[in-house]
Amino acid sequence: MAAITITNVGLNMMRDSLKAVGSPTITYVALGTSATAPAATDTQLGTEVFRKAVTSYANGGATGEILINMYLAPNDIAGTTVQEVGFFGGAATGAANSGTLLAHGLYSHAHTNLESIQFQLDLTI
Repeated sequence: MAAITITNVGLNMMRDSLKAVGSPTITYVALGTSATAPAATDTQLGTEVFRKAVTSYANGGATGEILINMYLAPNDIAGTTVQEVGFFGGAATGAANSGTLLAHGLYSHAHTNLESIQFQLDLTI
């Protein structure tokens, strides 16, 4: 069989399924305090300390691109030094370590009550 090319319409359809109303694939963003390097075999953050629902999904400028965002308000975990961020889906709830970890990265910042931060996963299918 010859190589198969996924069309632009097909890529955008897969992208749109990530934010489908009623059943989005990625639903929560979690923050943690572990500085351990992420690995492809991770199933949870090293030390999860905060979790919040995704606040927006937007199409990016490229074919198949989606931007998944979580808004961290000034009073959300103020005084905590965030070392890691994770994007969760599947059976994820507001409870720590629930659901499926789909993306995990390091991030080093001491969050204060004088700032808000937008955590964004820029994903291209």
